[in-house]
Amino acid sequence: MVKPIEIASGVRLVNIKTDKFKTNKILITMALPMGDEASANALMIYLLKRSCKAYPDLTQLNGKLDELYGASVGAGVSKMGDAQILSLSITCIDDKFSFSGESIVEECAELLAGMLFNPNVKSGSFGSDNLAIEKRLLVQSVLEEQDDKRTYAYIKCIEAMCANEPYGKPRVGTIEQIEKTKMTEVYAAWKNLLSTAIFQITVVGNGDADKIAEMFREKFSKIERTPCEISTIFLKRARFNRLEEAVPVNQGKLVMGYRAGMENADDNPDAVRVMVDIFGGGTYSKLFANVREKMSLAYYCSARFVCEKGIVVVQSGIDTEKEKAVSAEVINQLNDVRNGKFDDEVIEASKRSIKEGLTLNTPESICAFYASQILHSEIFTPEENAEKIEKITREEICEAAKKMSLDKIFMLAAAPVEEGGNEN
Repeated sequence: MVKPIEIASGVRLVNIKTDKFKTNKILITMALPMGDEASANALMIYLLKRSCKAYPDLTQLNGKLDELYGASVGAGVSKMGDAQILSLSITCIDDKFSFSGESIVEECAELLAGMLFNPNVKSGSFGSDNLAIEKRLLVQSVLEEQDDKRTYAYIKCIEAMCANEPYGKPRVGTIEQIEKTKMTEVYAAWKNLLSTAIFQITVVGNGDADKIAEMFREKFSKIERTPCEISTIFLKRARFNRLEEAVPVNQGKLVMGYRAGMENADDNPDAVRVMVDIFGGGTYSKLFANVREKMSLAYYCSARFVCEKGIVVVQSGIDTEKEKAVSAEVINQLNDVRNGKFDDEVIEASKRSIKEGLTLNTPESICAFYASQILHSEIFTPEENAEKIEKITREEICEAAKKMSLDKIFMLAAAPVEEGGNEN
């Protein structure tokens, strides 16, 4: 396990020391309860990425990034269980490549802290023009998700499945909520972030983590913090119903949402992960080998495990009239997993595939791996996760499959495509 450096109440730094890469990355991950402030939070994090007091516009900020040997900043919004996850990051060259021996990593950490703690705010405003730009970009990203019918069908199934749970809310809010968000709400979201969010600062590379920790410790010491409590609703049994929507596409999208029967994110997730991979992971999986290849019922058919919420989602692209046949066969393949109707070679292939996915070869993938553990008290390494996967038995796989229960079917049915329409 990795021992984090405690910075402040609800704030920790995870240092992954390595000289394998030419670049270093610092990722600040922030968790808040998923709620009605989702749009204000999302707009706020993208506004923080645009500037800071020391570099009050994009031109000056980009100039500073150029001075830092082409460093780059990033921001993002996602969901993790019933939490909204905001991120702010910077990537830079390793100090050993600087011309004058200066610490590029420390300078980048200071810049990132400036963006978080000292944004370019005047009289409670990030600038009306800046807010208008970020609203437009955020609305555009939502529309792009809606245009991608595979993503759209997945989102609609999750929204229906978790309609009475925070996880069912859109990660950045709705278009209407984005457009209605006021500057006062964005400013309040920033103040609330600093005082209540759960923070994890992940540092990957050769930088001096102790100096970075001390710098952030000094910043947080000036803030009165009451960290929020985040808990996720886990339903062990499903409440089944089916929904359908017709859109002008050639290929229907069938999404089947299952409850994994977990009590929390630590309830035997490794057995569920292997089971889901055997059920609908690689080319060796039941859904790929049978539903897609042998029976030719689907253009694609796979299963995805959302550990932090205890759900499994099966996605398939099909001819609309084959919905009943496909859904029946998906259920049949899951029953086969429950009954142990799979070869030992498939178990080995699945474990090998999962462990290969834990081979992290970039600062970005390492940061993402450790950031995904922000809501966990203990932080495991990829090697420790691989060891846990290797120990999973056939019996545990079958038991995990037996706990699965079908909650929702969402069918995005194909209607005639109009000329110039989207056929995804």
